Amino acid sequence: MKRRYSFPVHLTGAAVARTGDEMSGPALMLAGFALTGSAADASLLLAGVTVSSVLGGPVLGTLLDRAERPGRLLAAALALYAAGLTAVLVGLGRLPLVLTLALAVLAGLLGPALSGGWTAQLPAVVRGDRLARANALDAMTFGAAGLAGPALAGGTAEVLGAPAAVVVSAVLVALALPAGWAVPVTDNPSAVTAGAANRSA
Repeated sequence: MKRRYSFPVHLTGAAVARTGDEMSGPALMLAGFALTGSAADASLLLAGVTVSSVLGGPVLGTLLDRAERPGRLLAAALALYAAGLTAVLVGLGRLPLVLTLALAVLAGLLGPALSGGWTAQLPAVVRGDRLARANALDAMTFGAAGLAGPALAGGTAEVLGAPAAVVVSAVLVALALPAGWAVPVTDNPSAVTAGAANRSA
């Protein structure tokens, strides 16, 4: 007997992960400036984690489309993204900038899992005439996360310090892991297409 996996669980996981994603760029930039004192270095970190997500989108979309259990791949990407953010934070001021930047770029490649990776799995979660409404609600979380993420990064940095903003971002991403892991297998793999790449662009 299959465990029940509700759309609200999926939507909550997507919203939390997307908020962590939208928070991560500004948080890394603030932490980079706080720990290195260089606005240029901080901007490079932001660019590294955001631009690389454009490259990772098509690849990750294809892998999710072909995966027998896409939820496992989605969860792995979430875990690696959270670990990548943490590694960048630990490396700031301790490792050469080029290494820290490389970590940010590698983490950014997994960014599409935090955005479009969830959308691509909707046909496995919601069926029939409910799919259109589910897509609309899913799309709303992009806008909500886009507003909440940067605001949360700034607020956390102001109250707890810039490094704490990166930690909160990583924690939000990690909190979405159970929902990602539990994504069911679709009966029609062709219905789950490269939505991840399209949404993350």
